[in-house]
Amino acid sequence: MGGPAHSGKSTLTYRLSQYLRRRETPHYALRASPDGDGDWVEAVDAAVVAELRPRVRSGWTPSFASAVACDVAARHLPLIVDVGGLVSPETEQIAAHCTHAVLLSADPAALVPWRALAARHGLALVADLHSALTGEQVITDPGPPLRGTLVGLSRTSSSEGSCFSSLAAQMKYLFAYTSDEIFRSHLVQTDIELVLHLEQPIYPLPAHIDQPWQPVELRTLLPTLPLNTPLAIYGRGPAWLYAALASANPDARCAIFDPRQGWVEVQPLQRGPQMPHDPLHIASETHDGTTRLRFSIPSGYVDRRDTDLITVPTVPGGVILDGRLPIWLCAALARTYHNAAWVACYQPQLRGSVVVQSHTAQFPVGFVIPDGDFADQK
Repeated sequence: MGGPAHSGKSTLTYRLSQYLRRRETPHYALRASPDGDGDWVEAVDAAVVAELRPRVRSGWTPSFASAVACDVAARHLPLIVDVGGLVSPETEQIAAHCTHAVLLSADPAALVPWRALAARHGLALVADLHSALTGEQVITDPGPPLRGTLVGLSRTSSSEGSCFSSLAAQMKYLFAYTSDEIFRSHLVQTDIELVLHLEQPIYPLPAHIDQPWQPVELRTLLPTLPLNTPLAIYGRGPAWLYAALASANPDARCAIFDPRQGWVEVQPLQRGPQMPHDPLHIASETHDGTTRLRFSIPSGYVDRRDTDLITVPTVPGGVILDGRLPIWLCAALARTYHNAAWVACYQPQLRGSVVVQSHTAQFPVGFVIPDGDFADQK
């Protein structure tokens, strides 16, 4: 997914992904630019976006581009790859491992370098589109490639129309695998027998394809897990859900499926003072028995093979994990702090932190601690 900045690529990526999910077309949307945008931008109000975006934004680095390029090359299922808004050596490196291109711009002339990039890497051009905030959607050439005008790619507008429908249908055709085919191909790659698919029914809970997981459901789900049994976790779900499942049996093996890296074993992290080469930056604030750990990744990317480089502080009382982190790392942190009084994961969409494990009745599992309950959150 390419084109200059402020063309609506992130919104289009989000809406195409939602369209494919509603039609049970397995895929992932990979935000391959370190600009901090992601699905969360579409799910929270503008004030929260303005508050959080500076904390998760970082610049391009050679290591970030190389790591993302490797992930795309070794993908485990279809990906929509949003490479950001500038043709650069980094986007060239990532595009080299893609197969198709959707180009979008508010200024059609600005797509010239993007067309050249697609040609250099032999990408099949799916669509070459003009983006407008208002007006009528128009198809000027059904293609391939599809050409026309997409309208309404803003948070407050609808992008429904003939051009979007045509593009979405072509994407569905490209990703022509069934969810069961994809799941089974991944299932044989782990030796763990108990595999929870978070989008399928987990008795007594229903399937979570069209409805999001709710924190209160942890109180029903976690007691169903057998004790001291290895667990593999698969499918879409919030980070707090993965963290709760990974820490439910902290001494048993746990693996989660990462769409970039396949099955990742969740290991607790070492504790101690941070070293200069640590891939994580941690800001710690403590108030009234609660420590809020704010994590950031200066390079924009942390690899699971670098966990031995990460050290985290020992904290008293309860702990809130806050930051844009890979799900496997959030799960590893929850395991690391499983002896804390309680552990919660900050969820911007809920404007609060979900308790994922607890040894105190004051903060039970599944409870959402609202923002502002602690002085350090103000």
